[in-house]
Amino acid sequence: MTVSVRCMRSLAMQIGLVFGFGLACFAHPASGQAYRAWVGSSVQMAQLRPVGLDTIPASEVVAGSDGTFLHDGYPVQCVSSDVCTGYLPLSVERSVVATQDAGITFWGTGVSGLSGTALVRVRTDLGGGVAWPRSDDDFDAMLAYAQYVRGTWRARAGRQDVRSGLGISRFDGVSTSHDRGGLRFEAYGGRSLARGLREPSNEAARALDDFFVDQGVRLFGGAATVRTRRFTLTGRYHRELLADRSGLEGERAALDMTAVVPRVRLTGSVDYDFSFQQVGKAHLTAMAPLGDGRWIVEVTGRRYIPYFELSTIWGFFEPVSYTEGLARVAWSPTSALGVWSSGGLRSYADSEAPVVIQPLEDQGWWADAGARWALDEWSVDARYRIEWGVGAFLNSGDVAVRRAVSSRLTAGVSASAFQQIEEYRLGEGRAYSLSGHADWVMTDRLDVSGSFAITRHRDGGTVFTSPWNQTRAWTSVRWRVGGDPGLANRGSLP
Repeated sequence: MTVSVRCMRSLAMQIGLVFGFGLACFAHPASGQAYRAWVGSSVQMAQLRPVGLDTIPASEVVAGSDGTFLHDGYPVQCVSSDVCTGYLPLSVERSVVATQDAGITFWGTGVSGLSGTALVRVRTDLGGGVAWPRSDDDFDAMLAYAQYVRGTWRARAGRQDVRSGLGISRFDGVSTSHDRGGLRFEAYGGRSLARGLREPSNEAARALDDFFVDQGVRLFGGAATVRTRRFTLTGRYHRELLADRSGLEGERAALDMTAVVPRVRLTGSVDYDFSFQQVGKAHLTAMAPLGDGRWIVEVTGRRYIPYFELSTIWGFFEPVSYTEGLARVAWSPTSALGVWSSGGLRSYADSEAPVVIQPLEDQGWWADAGARWALDEWSVDARYRIEWGVGAFLNSGDVAVRRAVSSRLTAGVSASAFQQIEEYRLGEGRAYSLSGHADWVMTDRLDVSGSFAITRHRDGGTVFTSPWNQTRAWTSVRWRVGGDPGLANRGSLP
C-alpha cells in the first residue's frame, strides 16, 4: 500500500510538471515570444546488502589471534555468555527512487533583453530498506532566475550559481556583469546555499548538528577579467558572513590564468584562504602538440589542501597539504586510434604528528594508461590504473564496447575490476562489475535511455560473499518542447 501511494504521488507530480509546462509551451504565444523546454523522468533502483548493528548467538563467534571476537571475519563484542553484537552484513535490501526534472528558458516577453530560466526537480521515494540520498527532499529548485541583458550589461535575480576556481557557489540573490572591450567585471550577492545542496546554508545542516549556529549566511563576491589575443586573467574575491555579521563563514580569493605562447598552452590557478592565512589549491599546466598534432604532451605541477568553511570543525584539525607532479602523453596515429599514458608523484607535507616508532611515509605515486579505437559504428575504450599511496595500494581496469546500431539507437557493455568504491577501499579484496546501457532517440524530441550494473566483491575466498555486492539499474525518458527561431530549419533542439 505504501509503495502504491508513493507511486501515485510520483505520477501526480510528474503529470503536474508536464501539464504546467504544456500550458506554457502550447499556449498561443504572442508575436516574438519563444521558449525551449524539456521534461525528464527517471527511476533508479539499487539492490545491496547494508552493514548495520546486529545481534548474534555467542556460539557463532570465534576468538581472534589478538583476543578479539569475530563473526565471519567481522569484529563483534560479546555482552554476555550467550549474546554478541556488532556491525555485520544485513539481509539484502532494495531502494527505488523516481525523479522528475523540468527545465525551461523563455524570452520575447515584450521587454527587450528580458528572459527567464528555471530548472526544478521532484523526488519520490518508492520504498525499500535503504535510504537513498536526498530521497526525503521532495522538491528542489536547481535554478530559477530572471535575466536582463542590455548592451554590454547583464543582470540576474533569483536562484543561480557562480562557477570559478573557488568551486561552485550557489545562492539566492542578484548578480551583474559588464563587458568593456577586453575587460569584464562581475559582482554578486545574496543568501548562500549549502555546497552540494540547494538549501539555505545553515538550515541544511541543522538536522545533522544540534549546535549549529542559528543564523543564515550571506554571500558577496566579485571578479575582474582581462582578455587579450594570447592570454586571459581573472581575479576573484568571495566572502560569506553570518546574516547578523556576528561571524565569518569564509573569505577567499582566486587568480585563474590561460595563456597561449608559441606551440604551448598554459593554464593555471591559485587561491588564498584569508581565514587561515594560507595558500589553498594551485596548479600550473603546460600542454604542447607535437608531430603535426599526432602527439600531445602535458605536464602539471599541483598543490592541494582541503578547504572547510568556518562553521565546521574540520578545518581546525589542520588538514595536510600535498604537492604533485604529473605528466601525460597521448598519441593518435590515425583518426580511428588513440593511446595515452600518464603518471604522477605525490608528496605530503609534514603532519607534525608525534613520531612513536618511525616517521610515516609521505610519498606516493600513480600511473595509468588507456586506448580508444573507433571504426564505423563500433568503438572500444580500455584503461588501467595503479596507485601506490601512503599505507595503501590499489589497481583497477575497465573496458567498454559501444555500437551505434542505427542513427537513433546506441548500445554498449562495459566491465570493470577495482579495489575501491568511492572512498571505501576493499582491502585485499577486489570488486568486479558488468554493466550495459542503451540510448534510443525515438523522435527529434523524445529520448529514452537505460542502464544496469551488477557488482560482485571477491574477498579472497573462492566465492563472492560480501556486503559490497550490489545491483543497480535506471531508466530515463526526456521530452523536449518549444524551439528557437534561429534553429527553425534544423528540425530539432540542440
